[in-house]
Amino acid sequence: MEVSPELQAKLDQIAKLPKHIRMVIMAGIAALVVAGYYTGFYEASKEQLAGLQVRELELQRKLSEVRSVAANIDSFEEEIAELQVKLNRALRQLPNKKELEVLLTDISNLGKTSGVEIKSFRRKNEVIHDFYAEVPIDIKLEGGYHDIARFFDLLSRLPRIVNMGSLSIQIAKESAEGTLLKVSGVATTFRFVGNEA
Repeated sequence: MEVSPELQAKLDQIAKLPKHIRMVIMAGIAALVVAGYYTGFYEASKEQLAGLQVRELELQRKLSEVRSVAANIDSFEEEIAELQVKLNRALRQLPNKKELEVLLTDISNLGKTSGVEIKSFRRKNEVIHDFYAEVPIDIKLEGGYHDIARFFDLLSRLPRIVNMGSLSIQIAKESAEGTLLKVSGVATTFRFVGNEA
């Protein structure tokens, strides 16, 4: 390898210096190389290592969370199943669709079971609230006192919420066999107002 004449002249001058000065120059050059390595490579690698250690701790935390969920997956699935049953029960009480025909059939069957004759069953306009709607229904029925009481008892046991209000009770017919009552009022049921299909 060829060296330029100026550099060769400088090297010759250094070679002629006393040994202790040459050692100081070599130590200075070595210090410059070490300082260059430290600032150029070591510091950058040290910062990268610190960033990777923080990332490792974050991943370890996430891993422990995932392991915790995985260990409890059966209880989570059980809880989801219980919540689904509760939701289905609530939707049966507060359906999300207009199931008036089903309710009419249920009430008609209750009337037959209790010995009450349902004279009319007429739906009125709904009253919309936040997440539910009231569905009022004018109802007129006839029957004996105990039969009407039994009808209302059976009505209260329906899985769907039905409230009776504004009742008017009159005597339709009186005889030696008993008294026939005429009852008119408003049966109010409810439906869920949400994403309706």
